[in-house]
Amino acid sequence: MVSSLMVSVLRFVGALAAAVLLTAAAAEAAVRIRIDLTAQRLQAVTPQGETVTWKISSGRRGYETPTGNYSVMRMEADHHSDEYDQAPMPYSMFFSPRGLAIHGSYERGLGRPLSHGCVRLAVPNARQLFEWVEKHGATVEITGGAGGGGPAIAREEAERPRMTRPARPTYEEPAFQSNWGGFAPF
Repeated sequence: MVSSLMVSVLRFVGALAAAVLLTAAAAEAAVRIRIDLTAQRLQAVTPQGETVTWKISSGRRGYETPTGNYSVMRMEADHHSDEYDQAPMPYSMFFSPRGLAIHGSYERGLGRPLSHGCVRLAVPNARQLFEWVEKHGATVEITGGAGGGGPAIAREEAERPRMTRPARPTYEEPAFQSNWGGFAPF
């Protein structure tokens, strides 16, 4: 015969095992966000396997986006920067205690480091990612060269046609002439 104490212990162990399995399943169910600073690309994979890859702009020189593994700490759909003149940061997903976020940007030029450390996306892409993370949670992995702009970016910039300016005409000062017999009063 099984005692009531043994039944209670078995129920507790069963509940504990179920809680551990649910926690592990929840961690696996998160959106996986991988950011490659060298390639200036973000890849996101939903728990269902849907995958997207988008251009980003990470932190420029002096404001490098930190590498490492993060989780989303806070989310705001309509955030404005307190540090940078209330600049719009739509669909912000904050991943760093320094206040860095993955967020939408209305600015052109994605695909090269331009920000103050945040990871910028086109607004429609940020909206889609925000909705996924809101539903499933997320893990964030940031890799690549500090400040981005690796070989692919350097090659792209080297291949871009350069505009040259015409030489400026030179201007020569006329020789000083004085009616004072060579003496300049000033």
